[in-house]
Amino acid sequence: MAEDLRSAPAPASAPPPAPAARARALLTRRLADIVCLPSSRMAPQERWMVADVLDTLLTSAEPALRAKVAARLAEQAEAPPALLRRLGMDDFEIAEPIVARSRALTDFAMMEIARKGGHHPRLALARRDRVSEVVAAALCASGDPKVIAALLRNEGARLAQETVDFLVREAAEQESMALLLIRRPELRPAQALTLFWACGHDQRRMILERFAASRAILQEAASDVFPLASGQGERDPAVDAALAYIDRRQRDRKAAELSPYGSLEGVAERAAREGYSEALRTEMAALSNVGRDLSDRMIEDFGGEPLAVLAKATGLSREHTVMLVEAGGRTDAPLRIAQAVHVFDTLSVDKAQTVLRYWNWMIARQAGA
Repeated sequence: MAEDLRSAPAPASAPPPAPAARARALLTRRLADIVCLPSSRMAPQERWMVADVLDTLLTSAEPALRAKVAARLAEQAEAPPALLRRLGMDDFEIAEPIVARSRALTDFAMMEIARKGGHHPRLALARRDRVSEVVAAALCASGDPKVIAALLRNEGARLAQETVDFLVREAAEQESMALLLIRRPELRPAQALTLFWACGHDQRRMILERFAASRAILQEAASDVFPLASGQGERDPAVDAALAYIDRRQRDRKAAELSPYGSLEGVAERAAREGYSEALRTEMAALSNVGRDLSDRMIEDFGGEPLAVLAKATGLSREHTVMLVEAGGRTDAPLRIAQAVHVFDTLSVDKAQTVLRYWNWMIARQAGA
């Protein structure tokens, strides 16, 4: 048996690389060395010429060789953009260092990677130290929730207002996205108060605390415009709409004079006894000086916060706020009342009016669009 083992042939070792393969690898490494030289050592035209030759070699180079070149170029601030783009579009195992940290990778290349690449390249782009507005827009357009979440958590990312508008619409179906959006510095009051309706109770409180601003500066600026605008002659609809937003008064006094319920308090008391009839819904909107669509939305909302905003803005008492919530006849009324009372107690009249008028203004704009 021992004799059989001694006579057995030794296992064959891997054949050495063919001369052509060795030549390709050697030339590729040499060209990569040249491309990585600082600008003080070579002219731009020379770098581009070498990059073109290297690009040709990389089209059929082995993955291991492409990975080595990508790793080297990722650290070079003056790496040729076209070469970075090619390697950035390669398999992620090769492209990762370039996509994740190359300072020479252009926005245009990143946008292309965001559009055509898969989940992992997009995620790497979203986590870069800096992400421009155009690259962020391309990443959000992918609709990948994990990529968008990483982007929203990235303090180095910048979001254009059009991108924020898109994300506000998307967040209507994703509460976790809404929470991340609320914390972004790019979020504006109109966007936040639109987002309010898609959020849970904790997020709603955050929105009201951050975006329910005072209108005192507007009221001071427009104090002498009110009598001028209400004078004789043709009225300007745009000025009237702006002043309606700025005005300190929320209730419609003329509607109260004509109402069979006498006041908004009378509507709340009747609704608490009988529920929201069609007539009471109409009167509530008219007396509160808001559109019927907004009034219905507040009544039918899953939480008590919107009705608390209306109550505070119109000067209702806490007792009448509770009546408005109870009138909905919901089985979860105690929870909704607790939510409403919290908002009522923490929101000033002026800030509540700001929120209510933003909502009314936004719904009117949507209806006229």
